[in-house]
Amino acid sequence: MPRTISFYIMRQLVGPFVFGMFVIVFILLMEQMIKFIDLFLGKGIALSVVLEVFILSLGWMMALVVPMAVLVAVLMTFGRLAADNEITAMKASGISTFQILAGPVTMSILLAFLLVQFNNRVLPDSNHRLAGLLGDIHRKRPALAIKAGAFSDIKGYTIRVESLNETTSELESVTIQKKERNEESETIVAKRGRLAFTDNGNVLNLFLEDGEIHGVDETNPNRYHRMLFYTHTIRIDGIGTELVRSDRKNRGDRELSAGDMMERVESYREEIERTRADQKQAASEAIATRFALLETAPDTVKTPPDLQRQRIYAREVSSLGTELISRDRRVADKQRQVDKYLVEVHKKYSLPVACIVFVLVGTPLGVRARRGGLGVGVGFSIVFFVIYYLFLTGGEKLADRGYVTPAVSMWAANVIMGVLGLYLIHQSDRDASRFSFLRFLRKKRDQKSGEKTDETA
Repeated sequence: MPRTISFYIMRQLVGPFVFGMFVIVFILLMEQMIKFIDLFLGKGIALSVVLEVFILSLGWMMALVVPMAVLVAVLMTFGRLAADNEITAMKASGISTFQILAGPVTMSILLAFLLVQFNNRVLPDSNHRLAGLLGDIHRKRPALAIKAGAFSDIKGYTIRVESLNETTSELESVTIQKKERNEESETIVAKRGRLAFTDNGNVLNLFLEDGEIHGVDETNPNRYHRMLFYTHTIRIDGIGTELVRSDRKNRGDRELSAGDMMERVESYREEIERTRADQKQAASEAIATRFALLETAPDTVKTPPDLQRQRIYAREVSSLGTELISRDRRVADKQRQVDKYLVEVHKKYSLPVACIVFVLVGTPLGVRARRGGLGVGVGFSIVFFVIYYLFLTGGEKLADRGYVTPAVSMWAANVIMGVLGLYLIHQSDRDASRFSFLRFLRKKRDQKSGEKTDETA
């Protein structure tokens, strides 16, 4: 019987889980679109690149969406079951809340396992590619906006054209002002011209025809030159209007698997141990130097050689003290790096475990909320996930400052909410037991009343 109920509840969870995932992903994608729309429009990014950014963003989204979708599914499913009195019927049959939870907990454990694999195998590469692509987009220069009858500033040139054929890139009545580093300015006037990009859009070539160049030295206005030309080419480097993909090698902490981060942690710990060993040796040298100073007799200190030696010792002690402080700072910096990586390592496991925790919390809440549909499910899940995420982000900041360990900072939310969920489940079972006990007393009372009625008759 419990196994049949477990499979039944698991089937009921699938639909709300998938639907909740789509809704939450849609919300996060809209937030990403609002965040990047100015960047994409300002840089003239192609639609295919925009879609690539959103697809790569699904990586980090899934790490957050799956636990939230679990909470949505549990709240909606158990709310409906409670509203239809199916939970009441199960408990009346002697099935406890923990037995009812067997199926959902099994599903959440499977999801947690899959999410751990995703966080270590797929998410690092997804984040790495996304970070590289966004970096390339930020480095891309805005698309050139040369418009007829308007001035356009491009890399030290001010360009104005009377007419521009956007199909052939042919120009009419071109005026170009150029400011040289040696304070010599030039004004180039041409009847015709043509635009052309080379080197993957990084170089703009202006092919001018039938014009003249006027040059003036601003430090000496009497120096003026004028030159006529039939053809003249201006090459402007570093335009970068095309998106150039870079092969980014370095990876941040969120672009590494747990194993890769632990390798870096061990490397930093070895450096910390070496630095501390050097500190001990430097401290021993400093103490030895101080004792050497104390052994100097007071009446000989005034002699010039001893004074010179004492000053040398004093400088050496000061230098050693500065070195000790510097090494202590290096140790603190390395420890912060260790804590930073350990926070991310624990996060890769604590977020998947949240799937299990949200089942424990969501089940009694869903029973209490009863019929509420998607709105109640999403609303409750957002509230609880915001609280959960505040615990994570707050713990991360505390760990970065050394107030708590990385393990405590990342697992505190799971422990607190897990305990809360178990307490609510216990309360639900106790309420059910109390209900059964009262029903038993009523039954006994009715039986006694029936017996008395029979005796009277």
